[in-house]
Amino acid sequence: MAPHPDDETLGCAIAVMRKRAMGTPVTVVMVSDGAKAEPVTLPPDELVEVREAETRAACAALGVGETDVLFLGFPDAELGQSIDAIATRLAEIIRARGPAQILVPASCEGHPDHDATNEAAIRAVAASRFAGQVLEYTVWLWTHWPWTRGYGSRDRSLTRLLVEPVRRLRDCRPLLVDGRGLRERQRRALAEHATQVGSPDRGAAATGDEVPVTGPLLATLRSRYEVYVHAGALRHLDFPRPWRDGAGGRGPAGSAASTSPHPPRAGSGLSSPPTAKETGRTNA
Repeated sequence: MAPHPDDETLGCAIAVMRKRAMGTPVTVVMVSDGAKAEPVTLPPDELVEVREAETRAACAALGVGETDVLFLGFPDAELGQSIDAIATRLAEIIRARGPAQILVPASCEGHPDHDATNEAAIRAVAASRFAGQVLEYTVWLWTHWPWTRGYGSRDRSLTRLLVEPVRRLRDCRPLLVDGRGLRERQRRALAEHATQVGSPDRGAAATGDEVPVTGPLLATLRSRYEVYVHAGALRHLDFPRPWRDGAGGRGPAGSAASTSPHPPRAGSGLSSPPTAKETGRTNA
């Protein structure tokens, strides 16, 4: 489940490719229409068509056929206003497709549409009585990790700069998907999203604008691993959102919700991370 066209490639590409290589069916659900991508200046209706075509091409590069790429078409940058409607559509898809595993954006991504997609997905999981594994992936999290609690602020206190990062490293053990041998293919898939990453003859060249997917958003493509956590594992880092008011501990100051009890499924391509001694690193 992806909030915008390109999030499926930035956040889940390695897992998708490994699953498809094993013959596992994969459905990609695009929640928003992507019409408000910045700084692209194409007319919204035209941009929606272009981004849908880009998404189909990117998913094809990952091994996902056109009939397994679904577009819900909810207004970009406004997903928080349609959580119930999104959850209803996602629950219908879960019942129809019968997945064994669902991948959703992390609850504390910090981008409102990503956070809203997580909320809608969790509601859909409950409504459909889904009994499989739910994992959260990251896209925007890496633009502010490990200073997660200070996202969007100018706080330079010792607590934010020194104490909070140490706490982040102790939050939970992630699940890792080995990206070795697949990162270049992921980059080729991402290149299909030309309105977002640019190309010599499309995207930025066509609009005269700089492209939005740069810097930290691309940093994970250099990592050995793609990172996942069990659903709810980072709830205590959630940002305040209108739909979280009165939710009892789902904001940054609250306690973590219970995590998914399901272990990684055999053949999912997911594994518990090796130790720092084995990898020579402490995070992905």
